[in-house]
Order: sequence, then C-alpha cells, then structure tokens
Amino acid sequence: MNGYKLFLVSAVGERDGMALELASESGEQVAEVFEDDVTKQRTVAFFTAEPVPLPVVEWLLAEAARRL
Repeated sequence: MNGYKLFLVSAVGERDGMALELASESGEQVAEVFEDDVTKQRTVAFFTAEPVPLPVVEWLLAEAARRL
C-alpha cells in the first residue's frame, strides 16, 4: 500500500509466535498483528503517535487474517 510495507516475522524468546508488521516507507515499525503460538490469540499493537489511515489498518488486518 502506498507509503507502507508489510513484513511477516517470527518471534521467539519472551513471546513465541508470528507477527505481521506494518512499517512506514522509512522502515519505522508502525503496528503489528501478533499471533501467540500457544494460545493462538491474535493482538494488534500500534507503535506510533501519528494517525494511521483506516485503509492501511484494514489492509494490515486483512493480510494478517490471510497470512497468520
């Protein structure tokens, strides 16, 4: 999506699971959808005080539903 990129990442250690990360064009992490390996619970976290356009959030959530 214009101005943003997605990255599928694996997390191990303090939290085990997979995440789909949303980053700005400059590479700053903006948000993530994380799925815990044990509980299968999915959570969304935002890491910016800047507003994120709704179409970008909808894209992140749709891709997370498809890819996680």
